[in-house]
Amino acid sequence: MKPWNAISATLAIWALVQPSLSQDHGGAESKEVIQPPVPVYKVSPKHPQRFYDDAIEGEAIIIVTIDMFGNVKESEVKSATQKEFGRAASLAASEWVFEPATKNGIPMEIRVNLPFLFEIAFEHKINVQIGREVFVKLDHLVVPSSDLQQKPRPKYVPPFTEFYPEELRGSGRSASVNLEFVISPTGEVLNPQVLSISTDGFDKAAVLAVSHMIYHPVLVEGSPVYVSTVRPIQLSE
Repeated sequence: MKPWNAISATLAIWALVQPSLSQDHGGAESKEVIQPPVPVYKVSPKHPQRFYDDAIEGEAIIIVTIDMFGNVKESEVKSATQKEFGRAASLAASEWVFEPATKNGIPMEIRVNLPFLFEIAFEHKINVQIGREVFVKLDHLVVPSSDLQQKPRPKYVPPFTEFYPEELRGSGRSASVNLEFVISPTGEVLNPQVLSISTDGFDKAAVLAVSHMIYHPVLVEGSPVYVSTVRPIQLSE
């Protein structure tokens, strides 16, 4: 199940044939003005399945030749973090269509670099890291915990210090975070989201931390149900 789009392609165009858009070789008559091509139709590359399944991100730079009609004539891999990323990006780049580059207003053929970034959605990263579907689409009735006579009881609470952001270690910063999530009939945490946070930079760590929690199943009329609840946590070193 892939409820979130995990693919993102970003574009920046660098002309390979000219160091600048305007060149003056002596006198106004010799001035050349080159306008770069502008994409009018873009295709996003497909994230290679085995890298998607393992939440592996990457990038690739593709060299394309764009003819005077704006079509891609050739595409080749300049660099890629994995060969599969290069192949996927090259295939996608070959389908792009451009408003052609021009020199002094006249269409021209040109070679450019197209960088592609293969990203994984944060939600899918959590699913992969924990080894289960944390973020899911729920078609079941969810009972608010405020409707229960007793609050849901945690069965396992991990040491939240283990989830302190590595990039913030040694900063002395801490965060109070309020999160909302659903407890499944088996006690697993589903669809956690931050409601409020006291310090920036801790939201992803907080989501990861509560995703490791396990609750005692909540019974309503003797049957386990889905329950929504809100829980505050503290993240500090």
